[in-house]
Amino acid sequence: MEAILYYLLKVSIGTAVFYATYHFLFRKNKQFVFNRIYLSGSFIAAFIIPLITFQTTSYFSRATTYFPGNAVTVVLPTQANVASNASGMEVAGFLMTLYLFGLVFCLVKLIYGYTVAAGIRKNCREKNIGGMKVWVAEEDNLAFTFIDKVIIGKNLLHHPALEMVLNHEAVHSREQHFYDIILAELLLILQWFNPFASFHAQAIRNNLEFLADDKVIKAADKQQYQMTMLSMALNHINSPLFTAINSSNLKKRIMMMNSKKANQFSDMARLAFLPVFVLILVSLSEKKMVMTSDGASEMEQSSQLSEALQEKPTAPIGSIKELNKFLASNLKYPAEARAGGLVGTARIYARVNTEGNIIEVLDVKPDEEYMEYDEVVIIGYVKEDTENIKKTKSYRHPSLLTEGKRAIESLPTLKIAEFQGKLIQFNFKFDLR
Repeated sequence: MEAILYYLLKVSIGTAVFYATYHFLFRKNKQFVFNRIYLSGSFIAAFIIPLITFQTTSYFSRATTYFPGNAVTVVLPTQANVASNASGMEVAGFLMTLYLFGLVFCLVKLIYGYTVAAGIRKNCREKNIGGMKVWVAEEDNLAFTFIDKVIIGKNLLHHPALEMVLNHEAVHSREQHFYDIILAELLLILQWFNPFASFHAQAIRNNLEFLADDKVIKAADKQQYQMTMLSMALNHINSPLFTAINSSNLKKRIMMMNSKKANQFSDMARLAFLPVFVLILVSLSEKKMVMTSDGASEMEQSSQLSEALQEKPTAPIGSIKELNKFLASNLKYPAEARAGGLVGTARIYARVNTEGNIIEVLDVKPDEEYMEYDEVVIIGYVKEDTENIKKTKSYRHPSLLTEGKRAIESLPTLKIAEFQGKLIQFNFKFDLR
């Protein structure tokens, strides 16, 4: 549940940044085809980028491992922690319920609008006007494009500006603007709570209108076309969901038609989306760390990595002493952490089934009883004198967590009676000497 909410947060951030880029750099430019590609592409990219995972390599080094003691204690979650976690779960559950309610409501609204438009289309009669197929509805004051069908109300058949109206809708039909709009509506539904998503979807609609207007005035008188738009707006021509000549952004459309074409330097602004895209990709994508040994050849590293992550000893561990020996020989100090003077702790939780096999490894404490294994200290070595070592403390650093999880995941079957069927906490402490 929390993962979904976190994903939606990333999507919202990506959408906001992409829209802000359009608003400040591309909105006033008459590069309608580029804007069409950018707006739809970036809307989709905001959903895809958080799902991308980049794999990075973390190098580990040999280290000395010791154990201050051999005690294993049972730890119960404190009442405060339980209450805090329960409260967090309740908030997450409430937010998820609210999100799903809004999602269903918006989806029903979209389906209703589509059904209305489809119903109008079904009751239309086909008519050829100036060599163009047009579907005439029984209702008055209609002018819109549904998929690739141009639909007008019957009272517009004798309208003096009918040709311009049809030319405008023909652009929508020919270039299949319906699919841009329905895509924008679906993506908007998935983040209905995000105002920037609404702005983004509206920008897609506006740009399609700008594009259609631009193509019409290339073959018609601009002033006469604008007067046609005004007259259609005064007649309250309806558009059930999809594109229409009299959409509410009339002022913006007239201003765009009357604006001057941008200078040649505006073309360079299109390149700005590249650093924006890279920034979002780096910031919102997932990172997965893979451990490998430093100071080895590529072939050796591949072999060591395979052994470290995939192969497990076949002989089961039957005592605390054997477990200590195994951890001491397998735990490494990540080279990047050692080089950066990074020290700190990593708490790893291993769920052991009744046969002694580890079935789950976590780096976040679950809300249940667990057994605490004695602290394991991993000492890495650097060339500097001890008093000159610059250490940086970090709790839950990815490289330390990854090494702790790797060591636990490599454990063989645990034939230690008190561990079987239990959740075990391993506390790894990394330090430099």
